[in-house]
Amino acid sequence: MNGHQSIFDIQRTMKFHLELTDKCNAACPMCGRTQEMARCLPDMTKVKNIELELDLIKRNFTPDLCSRISEIDLCGGLGDPAAARECFEICEYFIGFGIKIILSSNGGLRSETWWKRLGGLFEGTTSLVEFHIDGLEDTNHLYRVNTHFGKIMKNADAFLGSGGDAEWHFIPFQHNEHQISEALELSREMGFSTFRLIDTIRFGKENRFAYQLPDGRMQELNPADPELIRTFQTDADGTSPSDARGDSDTATAVRCKSEIQNRPYIVATGAVSACCWIEGSEDERRMYSKAGVDHSFAHNIRNRPLEEILLEEPYRTIYPQAWAENTNPVCIRKCAKMQRSSRRAL
Repeated sequence: MNGHQSIFDIQRTMKFHLELTDKCNAACPMCGRTQEMARCLPDMTKVKNIELELDLIKRNFTPDLCSRISEIDLCGGLGDPAAARECFEICEYFIGFGIKIILSSNGGLRSETWWKRLGGLFEGTTSLVEFHIDGLEDTNHLYRVNTHFGKIMKNADAFLGSGGDAEWHFIPFQHNEHQISEALELSREMGFSTFRLIDTIRFGKENRFAYQLPDGRMQELNPADPELIRTFQTDADGTSPSDARGDSDTATAVRCKSEIQNRPYIVATGAVSACCWIEGSEDERRMYSKAGVDHSFAHNIRNRPLEEILLEEPYRTIYPQAWAENTNPVCIRKCAKMQRSSRRAL
């Protein structure tokens, strides 16, 4: 732990992971917001249809704090940032301080005019959009349920055409694995700077995922052929998905990604968490119980200043103690055993 007695040090360069909203146009069956066996309807016990407003952002992300932030990842656990009413204005505010924005979207929301405007805002900066497009016209909607490939292509083209930098992120499944090369070529023709394969770990032990489409038909997701995926070149550093996960099935020494990167997570409700993996988990509830802190109220930027929250328990001693005692299963899985989805650029 650093000398400031918190896993987060607000005096050194910071990164943030923000969920601008839990709203989304898509109904991806593996997403936490989706009831996969109920026509992919949203789970309203989780979805609050809430968002972080520009005024709330400005109140907590002061010019002084922003001067120490290098990067902000706008990627929702439940929502798509483009669904937030003030998404553009929030990006504009942060970019005004020279902060790199990484906006993760399915690309199916908003108009071409909006994306063209966003591309103009991102032009000449290090900011970029990650378009999550898992196939082509006949396959993308099988996972990105309720999205329309034609609209996504028009939005992406408008963004790229106005000077924005973008990456195409593609989850290979059995139903779209034959389209990887074609999608890669299309991404290059359109001007995407990078094409990445995302190796998901959401299949679970059964290595399959059944779900019900909105029209009532049953569908099943299956992993792509690993031998086929291995034929594609690896990243420049030579890592492959299996390398990225590591072979440390018995490892327990936690090297917290959030502490190393100085990167807290804030959800659309305004609640602050150590990271997106532990947010909402039993591990997190136990940490806050030990701290004697009402997470939803006292550690919510709607109620208290962000910089105060980051210096309080459970971020001072309770998390490091749990890591030392190996009592946080989520932390062990993600930051010891490295059981994470991996990405590689083609």
